[in-house]
Amino acid sequence: MRIEERKSKKAKKGVTYRVKVDYVDEYGIKCTYSKSGFSSKAKAREHGTEMEYKLKNGLIKKESTKTLGECFLEVMELEKDKLARNTIISYCAQYTYHIVPSGIASMPISKVNYSVLQKFFNEQESASSLDAQKTIIKKAFKHAIRLGIVTFDPTSVLIMPKYDPKRKTEVITVDDLRAMAANISASSAMIEYSYIIGMYCGYYLGLRISEILALEKSDFDFEANTVFISKKVESNRLKKKESYVTDRLKTKKSRAVLPIPKELKCMLLKWFDYNPFDFVCSDQNGDIVSGAAFRSALKKAARKIGIDFHPHCLRHSYVTCIVQSGTDIKTASELARHTNIQTTLNIYTHSNIEAKQNAVSHAFDSKCPNFVPNPKYLN
Repeated sequence: MRIEERKSKKAKKGVTYRVKVDYVDEYGIKCTYSKSGFSSKAKAREHGTEMEYKLKNGLIKKESTKTLGECFLEVMELEKDKLARNTIISYCAQYTYHIVPSGIASMPISKVNYSVLQKFFNEQESASSLDAQKTIIKKAFKHAIRLGIVTFDPTSVLIMPKYDPKRKTEVITVDDLRAMAANISASSAMIEYSYIIGMYCGYYLGLRISEILALEKSDFDFEANTVFISKKVESNRLKKKESYVTDRLKTKKSRAVLPIPKELKCMLLKWFDYNPFDFVCSDQNGDIVSGAAFRSALKKAARKIGIDFHPHCLRHSYVTCIVQSGTDIKTASELARHTNIQTTLNIYTHSNIEAKQNAVSHAFDSKCPNFVPNPKYLN
């Protein structure tokens, strides 16, 4: 502890005293506590002794100035080997284009409370990226809690804005699939057929777009009627010129041998006779087709038949069809290669709302009376 004398025109004696206390914080960093304005050495020493005891015993913690943005970037560095590259790119894009401009990224995370976050989400104009932004902020707070900077994650009590956009189709039928195939177009016949085959692979095997694009003929065993999913295409948003094949899949369970339905097998046998290249979905030069163009072609074909479509609904349809066929949830989860069986349940439950509504209508609508009762009889 050190006590320093300082000149002061406002002080009666013309001087005041400042006390300084050196200590090591909970992160092992050397710090100095300082306070001035004491009228006597005795008062400065008394305060310094009190603070020295509190700081030495961890009774007072220095408030961290680490920002929300710094916490998020540290998480990305820590999880870079756990998350898929495209996931990291997506998170960073959301962070750069939505969170940084709002100003909350530069705020000390200890100052980012419920009110700040609720205001941020209430001011967002689009609902499409809200979940991703919430995940980013949640990751930052989880990291800050581990560091001991904060003790509570305010994202857990947020009331997310409710938008009413046109709901995307979650499940499509085989008839929808055929109608989409008839409306898919591309710059060449080879690419057009590759899109169609890729779409059917997504539907009949429950594959992600990145896994579809990485499929090679050698992955298929038509004698055993199986396909080995062991790789995916990774790139910056799947742009063709930056695409490459990697064996680093989304999860450990993503690597699996899947059965091939008879319908898909028939299509693939014909396609393999026509396609001279190794990749199942390739352009006229044998290269991997563009993931972005593939997604766009599917969406355009779906719009032509009145479906608001997202490529991932191919996978949702796969899960729903399997469960509706009578397959138990555990087997369905293994076929879908979900890490958590709850994911399978969530997809099926969410996709099955229309079926439930039809069931209720079938059970009760025909039994509704043809007259409207007088309100007095309802009392």
